[in-house]
Amino acid sequence: MESFTGRSPDIAEGYIAIGYIAALFGVKGEVKVTLATDFPARFQGLETVYLGPAAAPVRLASSRPHQDFLLVRLEGYDDRTASQALLGQWLQIPESDLWPLGEGEHYVFQLVGLRVHTTDGRDLGVIEEILNTPANDVFVVRGEAGEILVPYIGDVIAEERLDAGEIIVHPVPGLLD
Repeated sequence: MESFTGRSPDIAEGYIAIGYIAALFGVKGEVKVTLATDFPARFQGLETVYLGPAAAPVRLASSRPHQDFLLVRLEGYDDRTASQALLGQWLQIPESDLWPLGEGEHYVFQLVGLRVHTTDGRDLGVIEEILNTPANDVFVVRGEAGEILVPYIGDVIAEERLDAGEIIVHPVPGLLD
């Protein structure tokens, strides 16, 4: 799953964030990137990334794993001083370049913002965030009743209607208490 949980004014329309430039690394222009993707392998062979709300293209000179980060060097940012301008920016790719997923799999950005209803017609609110837990993902749904945590499992999810902008859930015991 691409894990960025929502739209930001710093991300261009039609693009998806795959990493966040969090810090400088060394003196040769490398930056530490916090991954915003479950597919770090996508950086291998990636030639261009896009920065800012205007999706300015920048050639990816190199990338390599380092601890919990990815070290990235972008063309034209050859020293620490030049790379300072990159701090706090999102690395983006066009949504059209997303890797295809298997049946029943979705990218986070496709689910955040969907309305959640029960099979008996109650409106629970909107998915505002998705938490990754060891057992399963959990939707954070906010509505008139407050915050509800909905586990993303077959026993709870009745239907996914992404084209209609909604998810239907079974009101299992404990879900709405």
